[in-house]
Amino acid sequence: MKTIVVATGNPHKVEELRAVLDLPGVRLITLADAPGGAGGGAIPEPAETGRTFEENATIKALAYARATGLPCIADD
Repeated sequence: MKTIVVATGNPHKVEELRAVLDLPGVRLITLADAPGGAGGGAIPEPAETGRTFEENATIKALAYARATGLPCIADD
């Protein structure tokens, strides 16, 4: 099963995405459940220095993917 991190502080966002995406063979997890997350230490929040929501979401997704070693999706 493939695991994807949902980079959000909103615990309900993961549930919303699970319902909307319904991806067979994919497990969506929160940052807290990710390697290095709340269960294993703190993952530093990246600076959102983008000029648009899209740029900031990309910054977050890439930073958390590097920190966890897992694919990551983010919003802003």
